[in-house]
Amino acid sequence: MAEAKPGPPIGTTILLVLAVVLYAGMMGNFGDAPSSDAAGRGMALAFGAILAVLLSIVLAILLVIAAVKGEMSVAGKIGAFILLPLSTVAMCMAGDAYGARDYSAIWVPALLPPFFLAYALRARFAPLRRLVRDGVADAVLGAAVLILAGVPLVRLAMPVPRDLAAEARAAAEERQRVESQQQAEQDRKMREEAEFAALGPDSPIKDYFVYLQSSERHDRALAGIRRAKNRQAEAIEQLQLGHIRELPELWRFNLEPTAALCEAYGSALASAAGAVTKARSDYLALAIDLEWQLDNMQWFVKEHCDLKQPLGLMETNVRAVADSERMTRFADTLAKLRQAN
Repeated sequence: MAEAKPGPPIGTTILLVLAVVLYAGMMGNFGDAPSSDAAGRGMALAFGAILAVLLSIVLAILLVIAAVKGEMSVAGKIGAFILLPLSTVAMCMAGDAYGARDYSAIWVPALLPPFFLAYALRARFAPLRRLVRDGVADAVLGAAVLILAGVPLVRLAMPVPRDLAAEARAAAEERQRVESQQQAEQDRKMREEAEFAALGPDSPIKDYFVYLQSSERHDRALAGIRRAKNRQAEAIEQLQLGHIRELPELWRFNLEPTAALCEAYGSALASAAGAVTKARSDYLALAIDLEWQLDNMQWFVKEHCDLKQPLGLMETNVRAVADSERMTRFADTLAKLRQAN
């Protein structure tokens, strides 16, 4: 019987692709570190180190597969599994050095993984083994690791003298970056204040909405809405457009509880209440949003607007989705409002 041919190296291929992805992620994070602020640099180096460890694990698996399914010298097996952890430590240390603007350190994580990957692939596949003999492959990997991994370890043992001029430049660059950010934030605030100051009685009330969310400008924005000439018609229009959630303080807009306003609010409230259903994933968030309408609902009820239908619908739907005492109390409050109406 003819010997079955070995199947394609699917496992090796998958691990090879994973190694490339992890390598790209590691280099991307290490590469971004010098140009980031202190917090960003710390995060980039941390993610880079995590990806370096994961990459080393994948390389270790590739080396095991190569040793089992291919051919690897005894010296290569022992050396690879001693040098790989050493290289992982060296890559992390080199990443930290690169983040501190030692730009030559990037060659350590850039070159070490490809050497191990090439060594594993050479041991796994016979055509590659025929091209490079065991002794040559062992010598190249050993020399490359000892040189590349040895550099950050030697620097750790014998730190280079501080470059005071470079540190001063880095400090000046950091100060300039912080000052630029502060200036940009100040410019944004001044621009926003100028836009707010330009609003007046003829401005649409929707232009004030964003400022109602600001503790600094809330009261002035509310006062501006109360002086707006077309606030009544525009409030009705906003309700008809379904923007009820943007109007939790509608009752403070100095409006007249006309039949048109009552009808518009009732329709908007019924539409919002209808969305509170478990058929939607955000039903609890929608119910909580409607809690902010309590002051509006109380004002409309006090002004004798007929809200029985939307209040009843909302009570029913809130009870159906209630999962806490808070939601049950909200439904009870809605029931009392409906009865008072």
